[in-house]
Amino acid sequence: MIRQCKIRPRLGRFLLLGLLLTLSPFPTPAADSPKLPKGLAAPGQLTPIPVFELPDPDGNPVRSEDLRGKVMVVRFWATW
Repeated sequence: MIRQCKIRPRLGRFLLLGLLLTLSPFPTPAADSPKLPKGLAAPGQLTPIPVFELPDPDGNPVRSEDLRGKVMVVRFWATW
């Protein structure tokens, strides 16, 4: 069994090291934006969303045009 007197100095050193790393004056470089693969181009900032229609949970159709100007999250997934 480890005695408590051995744990406290280790814990204090660990917390001090974490504090020093957190408050370090050295700047961390910002991540560069990802590079696109060859042959692909990034869309413009104001690319309009394509018009589509999907059913809501009640089965009523919802068109993307009706949601223009609102925040919309579209989740795509595949099962293969």
